[in-house]
Amino acid sequence: MVKKIKKVSTRSTTNALDKKFGQKYKLDIRRGVKFAAMVWDTTKSSEAEFKAFCLKHYVLPGKNRVALLEKLDKFSGALSGYFQMMVKVARSGLDIADNPLTPGDELLGAFSASTHLSQDLRDFRIAALAQINFGTDETKPPRSRKDWAARRLSGLGREVIPAPLLAEAAKAEAEVDKFISSYNLNLDKIDFGDPRIKFPRGTRQIAHWGLRDYMTGLNGQKDALIKQRAIRDLMRRVVDGEIPRQIIENPEAVWDQQTDTVRVNGSREKTRMTGALRWEKFKLAYDALRKIDPYTRYGNIIDNKFKLEREIPEEKIVKILKDILSASVAKKVGKFIESKLGRPIEPHDLYFKEFQATGAKPKLKFDIAKCYPNSRALTIAIPSILIKLGFSNERAKFIGSKIRVDNSRSAGHAWGPYAPEDIQLLRVRVDKSGITEQDFGVFMHELGHCVESVLSSYEMDYRALWGVPNTAFTEGFAFTFQDKADFVLGRKTRDDDNITNLKRYWEAYEIAGAALCEIEFFHWLYKNPRATAQAMHNTIRKIGDEIWKKYYARIFGSEGFGLIAVYSHILWCEFYLAEYPMGHVIDYQVRKYLKNKNLAREMERMCKLGSIYPEQWMQSAIGESISVRPLISDTEKAANKLGR
Repeated sequence: MVKKIKKVSTRSTTNALDKKFGQKYKLDIRRGVKFAAMVWDTTKSSEAEFKAFCLKHYVLPGKNRVALLEKLDKFSGALSGYFQMMVKVARSGLDIADNPLTPGDELLGAFSASTHLSQDLRDFRIAALAQINFGTDETKPPRSRKDWAARRLSGLGREVIPAPLLAEAAKAEAEVDKFISSYNLNLDKIDFGDPRIKFPRGTRQIAHWGLRDYMTGLNGQKDALIKQRAIRDLMRRVVDGEIPRQIIENPEAVWDQQTDTVRVNGSREKTRMTGALRWEKFKLAYDALRKIDPYTRYGNIIDNKFKLEREIPEEKIVKILKDILSASVAKKVGKFIESKLGRPIEPHDLYFKEFQATGAKPKLKFDIAKCYPNSRALTIAIPSILIKLGFSNERAKFIGSKIRVDNSRSAGHAWGPYAPEDIQLLRVRVDKSGITEQDFGVFMHELGHCVESVLSSYEMDYRALWGVPNTAFTEGFAFTFQDKADFVLGRKTRDDDNITNLKRYWEAYEIAGAALCEIEFFHWLYKNPRATAQAMHNTIRKIGDEIWKKYYARIFGSEGFGLIAVYSHILWCEFYLAEYPMGHVIDYQVRKYLKNKNLAREMERMCKLGSIYPEQWMQSAIGESISVRPLISDTEKAANKLGR
């Protein structure tokens, strides 16, 4: 492990710099030397060399330091950008479903070109160069764009994670990603023991996203409820490990639930259930990341996520989640859903989405599969879609030129650009016969991510400021675009604002419980460092059930069918789920601000703020702090107007 510079050497160095540059820069010198010492490896050089380095590379504040800032900004942007471009190429076989997955694709998908980068930055003393001039732990918001860029560059080289640990983590994460991407169930090949439960040939859905969305989309169809209950039980079985291993990603296997057997090519065999398999996969990534913990800024996944990535205190996010979950208006929204369904609400109605529609959606005036037969057709369509959303022809063409749609093996996702020469990727499943309406909704969600990424990158003033503050912000834009799917398809042009407010709240309510479950689960993991996969399997279900009973049972009843613990996001060990409800909260505030304003123009302005602190982004974008109060208050008003 790297040793830090001794105090006496630091004092000697600051004295020498004071003598060279004068007392005027005393505080800045002490800051710089302190942070340079943090990244200096005394096992490879002497203390005298450290002193000589600081005397040579400390740059006085002013035009020379600004010039250094611009050089390091371009340098670090190029490093991260081109490494990410290599990863995109390496992972293409794993991610894109146009060709069969090969063993070679699996090897390439686990490759990470940047595993030695942090050590190289230290060995070549670039980390020390960045730290002596820009290193800081200051959290007070800067006043200028230049200073924001300097604040972001203050993290350059701060962490040195051993390359073997990074390589191990990359391999584990690739294995988990492969597992999640291939957890597909062929609903038409399951005998549920009820002749009413039949699904169209080729109905293949991924757990949990595909199962959830397909189940929700059955509303208004014949025998919808009995089929929804069957899929809900499949989701429960995913959580409880009661899915036969033989049927996962196997269209040839027929599962007879009544006899508990699987038939493959005429041969019948007893089911071999998954058990704790999901958590065996999770543990691969978790164990690898725990080895990295000691080398990170805060020493654990939880603090690194909240303090370093989200830059919003955990306490604030947890309070927002609990405020969403405990709001009394949830019961009123539940009653509204019952009126739309014409039956008592059931647990799977947590995913209800058709607030505006009555019964089944009216059929489209065109064949969506023929209109968008493949990913290339979707890529070509992006500019025309953006024009419908208010972007000018010129801007729609520019944004569209930076986005490429690929046919995804997994659920939809977006992968932003990391260099001026890079391309924004949009991944969505496209059926062999063309895209389905369900997946078009996913496409629109991911398009929101992509447009945000294009607007907050290529034209940004500093590379260090590419992006938005954290992923909750990009989720906000994604939800905005997803809501426009019917409008883009020509199905509807006007909604009841009161009903829309109920929908906005319900979206946050649905995912807030899962996000809280993930947070509590990670705290449990750190309190139980030797937990087995089986213990994880049992605990996530227990935590999910407790959250269900506390926040959801008042509406749906005490049996939650494991729905709070079903989310596949958790398996990636990216500690991600809170981004969704926070995205809904931020999105609601932004959309409220955007009402009667031009979406395209305002989105461009907001995205160009870049990756400054979340609160400063919100203040600059809409003049408010991040708060769930507008969402809950407006939902209450809407419910009262609707008589709920």
